[in-house]
Formats: sequence, C-alpha cells, structure tokens
Amino acid sequence: MNIPTVKDIAQKNVIRIDATESIACAVELMYRENHRNIIVVSQNVNHRFGLLTANDLIRLRVNQVDFSNPIDSVKYDKVFSISEDTPLDDVLEEVSHEIECLCVTDQNDKLAGVVFYADIISSIDPHRLLEKRTISEIILNQHLKKAQLSDSAISVIGLMDHLLNDCVMVFDTDKPVGIITTKDVIRLFGEAQDLNQPVSKFMSQPIQTIPYDTSIKDALNFIQRKQFKRLIVEDRDGFVVGQITQGELINRVYSRWSEILRNNDKQLKEMNRALQVRATKFEEMSVIDHLTGIYNRAKFEVELQKEIDRVKRYGSETFSVLFFDVDHFKQVNDNYGHAAGDYVLQEICQTVSKRMRLTDIVARWGGEEFVAILPSTNQDKAKVVAEKLRETIFNMTFDEVGHVTCSFGVGEFRQDDTFHSVILRVDKAMYQAKANGRNRVELAE
Repeated sequence: MNIPTVKDIAQKNVIRIDATESIACAVELMYRENHRNIIVVSQNVNHRFGLLTANDLIRLRVNQVDFSNPIDSVKYDKVFSISEDTPLDDVLEEVSHEIECLCVTDQNDKLAGVVFYADIISSIDPHRLLEKRTISEIILNQHLKKAQLSDSAISVIGLMDHLLNDCVMVFDTDKPVGIITTKDVIRLFGEAQDLNQPVSKFMSQPIQTIPYDTSIKDALNFIQRKQFKRLIVEDRDGFVVGQITQGELINRVYSRWSEILRNNDKQLKEMNRALQVRATKFEEMSVIDHLTGIYNRAKFEVELQKEIDRVKRYGSETFSVLFFDVDHFKQVNDNYGHAAGDYVLQEICQTVSKRMRLTDIVARWGGEEFVAILPSTNQDKAKVVAEKLRETIFNMTFDEVGHVTCSFGVGEFRQDDTFHSVILRVDKAMYQAKANGRNRVELAE
C-alpha cells in the first residue's frame, strides 16, 4: 500500500512574490488572484520563506506605511519548509493550527507548493465525530467586532489590525446587515477605493449565517462550498451569537477530540462534559499558547498597543521590546525529534518567565521565536535583562539535547515609532544577532 506524502495534498499553484518587490505589488497580486495571503520568497537564509497576510497589510495601512516600500522592509511571518516526499503522518509533527502552513520543496530544494494545516487535518476525518457534534459546542464569540453603517471604511478596517480581529460585523442600529472581512480589505486596497466613504458602500451583504445546531460536518462542508474563512452563527430566534473561523473550528475539533475518539468513546463524552463546564474559560485559553503556557502572539499584539497608547497618552517612561529565537532549532527537531524540541521550548519559556517581572509580558511569536514587553524600561536596562536571559539559557542543560543558545534583539519604543516600526526594528536586531554569530544580543538601530 502506498503511503501518502506531502506531494499528494500540497497546493501546487502557489501565489508567491520576491521579498524585494514592493508591498503594492503584493496587494495587486493578492487582489488579482483573490487570495488573503501570499508566500514571500527571500534570499535570507534565516528567513527563506514567509507569509504576508491581509492582517499585515491592514496594520501597515493603519500605521501609514508607504506601500511602495519593499516587502523585506516590514515584518512578516517566517514559514518553514518540508520536502514533498515526506510521509503525511510525519507532517503532523511539523504543522499545527498556530503554524498554519508549510512551504513544500522539490528534489532541487525549490519551492514546489504549500500545504495548510486544514488540508492535512481534512485528510484524517473522524466522520462519526463530525456528524454527531454541533457547532454550538465549540462556538467562540469574543472576537466579533461591530460597526455602524455610517462609519467610514478606514475606521472599520482599523478594527482588524490584530490577529484576534479579522472581520467586522456592520449593524444598522442593532440589526446586523453586512460584514467586512480581510478578503474585502484586499479588494479595497487592490481597487484603490476611497476608504473615507461609509463602510456600507463596501460591505458584503446579506450576511450568510448557519444555525447553531448545525453539525460540525455540515459546517465544514458549508465553509468549503462557500470558500469562507469563518462561520457566522445564529440561534433559533435568528440572533447572531458569535463567529468561528475555519482554523478555530478545525483546531477545536481535532486538537481536543480526535485523539480521544481513537482511544475511547467514553473518554470523549467525559471531555465533552468537561469542556462545557470550562466554557467560561475560553477567553483565557484564546490568549495562551497551548504548548509553552505563555501568552500567544495575539495577546502580545494587544498588550503592545496598550503600552504604545500609555506612553503616547501620558508621556510616561518608555518601554522596551525583546525578540529572541532559539538558534539552529530545526536541527534539534531533526536530530532528537519533535518531542525533544517541544521540551526545549517549554523549559526555556518556564525559565524566562520566572526571571521576568510581574509587569513584563512574555509571548510566543511563532515557532521557536519569542517576544517580550518590558514596561518602564529603557534600551540599556533591557539589554542587561537580555544578556542575563541569554546567559541563563546558555547554561541550561536539556535531556538528550544538551545545550542550546538564543539570539536576542532589543529596542526601546521611541516617540516617532508606530506599532509596526518598533516590531520591525527589534526583529532586524535579532536577525543581526544571528548574522553576527548567534548566542548574542544586538540593539535596534
């Protein structure tokens, strides 16, 4: 029997762009191809492939970044690669809901496609679970943003500049009449529309909803048939009760239930009851990285904006940002396995968290990359903190793996900074630390 490989499920027609091209070129290509994301190809050996998303573009527009700038002048997520001959079961070790996708390379190590988390999970389909469970059991509603018909398009789009907020429901007083999504934003940017006009001119309408008692199987079929990124859910009285994205839907279904389904149906029922009891804790769970136990990127973005607002509103003492990345982490996974790699990340996060103040924010940006906010801390003091963390990690010993190192970028928020610019400066400093030999701290320019 032939074992399925990555090549069997990878999407071959990849929308890609060179990192030296302008942001405007990326917008034009995304608009033309009707895509929310685009793969960025770079000559940077530490950041070979990346993903530029609609949320990134929104953040750049809100911060008035010139779209004529090259893509490599802004921050975008790194995407790891995997060989097209890799068995499908092995890919499950590489990809998760957080990572979202992997670039697929051919025998010549050239980009040959992309494989998404949803594609992998969909190939392993526990039919009984999907048919019996309803969407109401996993609905998340805390991320739904609202606006009024008369609000300007630019103000509504500004509500979507964080990962938690990638759509806005438009109301006529208290009645939902339309929706603006990141896909609409790409269209508006691509058509160079006047965003000062009312959002009512650009919203998608009418709103397409599904009943909250729809089975998960039917919900997944609805998303695939409509090519939607999310579901808007209504109760039996026709009131909108929340939304859930495709990623959240798949994550809730498979990450929490599929393993239990394979083992024991009784355990599944017990977990369902436990999930219902803990339903009020969903909001807390949505900001915690499930692997490391620290905050996730979405929470970091919210807290960073709060710090920026505090400094600008009250003229209070500035803050600093740290970016740090585990050096040669892929070698850890390749040589010792992903369980060992997960253990390394968990131990580092626990150690770093214990050495930070209660007011500091430590979060996982993605993969083996982490970030921290140090309130009321200038760059010089932040460098001292980073050096102590670097030395502490350097002196740690991990079972099987032995020792690992981390590269740090440090920078303080300046009055002329924006949400985007401070991230970019510190991120560049971290990559400079890698370029200068790794296991070191570099200050942002």
